[in-house]
Amino acid sequence: MGRELKEQRRKMRREETVTVDLLNRAVSAKHTDEGLRALSGESPILPESVQKYLERKFGDALENVFNAMLELAKSFPPAKLAEKAYPLYEKFRPEIPPGKKGWGASGKLDLDLIRKMASA
Repeated sequence: MGRELKEQRRKMRREETVTVDLLNRAVSAKHTDEGLRALSGESPILPESVQKYLERKFGDALENVFNAMLELAKSFPPAKLAEKAYPLYEKFRPEIPPGKKGWGASGKLDLDLIRKMASA
């Protein structure tokens, strides 16, 4: 395959929007020089902005949350994790107070439950 054709395909791939299934939710994404990135509108979301969002939401508990989630993820082979990710989330997702709804609503996350699920 010629160099020009490879470059043309790479450029077309970068401009293409793809849909990724994440926890039974369709997420629009695009290929970037840094890899596949979810979109906010038409723009790829920067990892730094995600990090800041998580730091605001979890504060000093972020490292503990990250480690508990990582422990749970590592307790499954990748294919099994992909299959069970949403059912696992349904078991540990925080209870949302009445009157609140949607992704990002504040609730209490039970890290002990997540750790127990990892060792089950």
